[in-house]
Amino acid sequence: MTEREAGPETVPVESVAQAVNLVARGTPVDRSRLEAELGRQPVLIDSLLDLSTTMARWRQKDHERAALLESASELIQVRDTKRLLQKLVDRAKSLIGCDIAYLSEYNPDTDELNVRASRGAISLQLPALRVPPGVGLASRVVRDRAAHWTSAYDLTQLPHERRVDSAVKAEGMESLLGVPMVVDGEVLGALFAANRYPHDFAADEITLLSALADHASVILKTARLMGELAEAAAASAASEELAAAKATTLQRLVEVEEQLTQLVLQGRGASAVTDVISQTLHAEVLIVDSWRLDSPEFPPDDGFLTQTDVSKDEILAALDTSHRTGRSAQVSADGRLIAASVASNRRQHSGLFVHFHNPPKDGDHSIVAQAAQSLALIQMNEQSRADAENRVRGELAVDLIADTRGLDELRARARSSNFTLLGPWQLVVVQAGPNDFDRIGSYLARVEPRILMTQRSPGLTALLPRSAHRTRAQMEQLLTSSEILRDCLVVVSDTGFQRSELRTAEDELWSCVRVLNSLSITSGVCPAEDFAPYTAMFGTAPEHVERFMERMLGPLHHWDRRQSADLVTTLRTYFEHSGSIRRTATALSVHINTVKLRLERIDTVLDVDWRAPEYAFRLHVALRLDQLQQKN
Repeated sequence: MTEREAGPETVPVESVAQAVNLVARGTPVDRSRLEAELGRQPVLIDSLLDLSTTMARWRQKDHERAALLESASELIQVRDTKRLLQKLVDRAKSLIGCDIAYLSEYNPDTDELNVRASRGAISLQLPALRVPPGVGLASRVVRDRAAHWTSAYDLTQLPHERRVDSAVKAEGMESLLGVPMVVDGEVLGALFAANRYPHDFAADEITLLSALADHASVILKTARLMGELAEAAAASAASEELAAAKATTLQRLVEVEEQLTQLVLQGRGASAVTDVISQTLHAEVLIVDSWRLDSPEFPPDDGFLTQTDVSKDEILAALDTSHRTGRSAQVSADGRLIAASVASNRRQHSGLFVHFHNPPKDGDHSIVAQAAQSLALIQMNEQSRADAENRVRGELAVDLIADTRGLDELRARARSSNFTLLGPWQLVVVQAGPNDFDRIGSYLARVEPRILMTQRSPGLTALLPRSAHRTRAQMEQLLTSSEILRDCLVVVSDTGFQRSELRTAEDELWSCVRVLNSLSITSGVCPAEDFAPYTAMFGTAPEHVERFMERMLGPLHHWDRRQSADLVTTLRTYFEHSGSIRRTATALSVHINTVKLRLERIDTVLDVDWRAPEYAFRLHVALRLDQLQQKN
């Protein structure tokens, strides 16, 4: 049978096979050509066109990977540094497709950058350009060790210099992208791609040029090392074995670096990096966030960090060494536990730990360090996205509380980030230090994506829309399920507030925080409604709380301390049982006459008619505040 059903008409198998072969070979096909081969078969033709597009995209990715691998193969064979730099620049121009590509070598002694290779330049100024310290985009790339770019060089606020501006003008540069070349913490220089027209560099272009610079930096270092090994091998036959071993190690480093670079380019997460390292090194891998490193419970008893005889101080010291040097550091005496600092931008550095089942091989320390750098890049990308989202959260929260912008405008901004502005709003305020803002904000956004929040001088104010309201029990569970908020004072509202009420409600919650602080309460979750009477009384002057309690209860406390008595507890219990002596005696497990004697003593100590309604009310408030203070 040579034909099969393919819709309203039949299509010869040979025609389908011929069409598939065209797609497989990468031959350009369009709908008219396929219709000529297959007839009116819209479903089949659409599928073949989709397949052709997908394979073209795959071939483009393969082309990029092949270009990087080809570059590695070429560069490894080069021993002349000048030729090496020129090949690097040529490859960058080819891959990025820019007008000009050039490389500046960094001189750490003078803090200057000197152009060493270029491609696409039309003037004599660029190949001989020297960039003084602190000038232009190049100095910023080297200083920050991070990519920088601009779509309009003349309009930037970067420090300018006459000779640099003259070279830029002579080349007609408009847009410029620069990425650093760094190996083992050493800045080798910077790689640039420029266009003679305004251009907004896409993330793919930045990532690709960064990957090429990182890759080429390792290869440059490798070429120098291999050159030294070749010279040593010429002097001694024994050196040949050493050179081979080093070459194998370095090749392995290049292969792992390429694999990690691809993970970053593909936008993969931290788990993909740990999987690669675990399989490559035949080891266990653990990432510990910065806030866990500072936790008293670190290291946890059930982790592999406790399998070796090392202390917390030794672990943190190794991380500090890694953070300062940019390399991995040995933790355990047997060398099987290695730590590397994962530091990115303004984030506190977290820790990458690798526990080897067998003694580490040559180059394994470098692989761990490279993994830490890849994790840092991933964290920077994730942090950038989180910062952008948190910026929107904060702006919406501020505008909602201030009630100064139209709701339609706020809704338009909220829709762009998938936030809802349906009130009433449930309020939460968190008292915390400035160093804790980022991790607390990240935690709240992770457990409740609909939350809005903004920083205040004593901490954070968070708003939960109507769709995210929690009961008191649910709110307490949400806020106590993580160690992040364990040492913070959190005040929450049970009720919801309309937009016009938010500013007043926020002031009341922060007044409650100040009252609680005056009672030495600095942690825990406290419902605002439970403390509303005290907030109303002392919210504007929390410093009066201590004086009020001393004035009302000071004589009783002094008597209790001198006589080892319990007048304060007796009076509190007496009020709690509506002035019933019998029920007070039962609650205190004492004889009724004992209660009577204590009340008579209270009459003497206070020297006032404390049973009078006004004085009794103030005593009751002071006793409640005293009880709250004792609990904390």
